[in-house]
Amino acid sequence: MVMGSPYSYERVLLDSAKYPKITADGKFLAWWELYLRDDGFDYVYCRFNGLYALNECAGEVVGLLGMDIPHLQRGHIVAVDELGVVDPADNAPDHIHLADYVCGRLPDGAVFHTEWLAVRKKPMGRVWKP
Repeated sequence: MVMGSPYSYERVLLDSAKYPKITADGKFLAWWELYLRDDGFDYVYCRFNGLYALNECAGEVVGLLGMDIPHLQRGHIVAVDELGVVDPADNAPDHIHLADYVCGRLPDGAVFHTEWLAVRKKPMGRVWKP
């Protein structure tokens, strides 16, 4: 996965079971913020167009971009790094250029969030061993 070792998709999926996904009033909860905080990552929300600057971060920052899919009544999240979008959906290619991904999702009714979560890949206070 774009977060590097040891954060494989399978590990994050297993770890995610520890976090609530829905609020008491039935809204989707951004559980990954709690997960990242608990694992010592530094993160901040940025404006959408800042995703295009990830290629200037030398691979140190990854973005988490959320979207709503109204006709399915659910949300979806993808990772974005300097190579493009990594979508955890089944059969998605490894990386898709950001503009191509957005253009491909709009006909499906996806509504992209105006902010994304920039995450520094190296957890704070830990020795990073890629």
